[in-house]
Amino acid sequence: MAENSKREQIITADYNLITAVPAVETAQRVMPDYTSLKCYAQTQFPVSAVVGRMPTPLEKFSDRRVNVDQIISELKTDIFVYLQVNSDMDSMISNVADDCWAALYQDQTRDGLCIETTLELNEKVNLWKPFAAFQITAIHKYVHDTGGI
Repeated sequence: MAENSKREQIITADYNLITAVPAVETAQRVMPDYTSLKCYAQTQFPVSAVVGRMPTPLEKFSDRRVNVDQIISELKTDIFVYLQVNSDMDSMISNVADDCWAALYQDQTRDGLCIETTLELNEKVNLWKPFAAFQITAIHKYVHDTGGI
């Protein structure tokens, strides 16, 4: 059941949106470390990692017509994007971040799975030459029942 949970479906939707961004060459569901980043060819960058957090329940209510408890939860998905650039790093970061931002706002309901989606761009860019990384957090509000997340 967990592999088809709403949580998993929302994370998969974010992953699919990121993989469709032409500027992103490689996407995965796990965070790479420095050693694994060094194993990628330069043509495989930018590399993105889509990592879901656990949902936080915000509100519980009951639907007396069908006698089911419903929960509105907030699910945060972190999208990390790693670049390898030797020159004009700032412009590259700006361009890729802009493309990712636009893609993640295309379908704010994630095909009806969410009530709403908002994005937060982490203001800190991590630099360790020749790599750089930035983070976008997608915050999803969604409804699920007490039988799963």
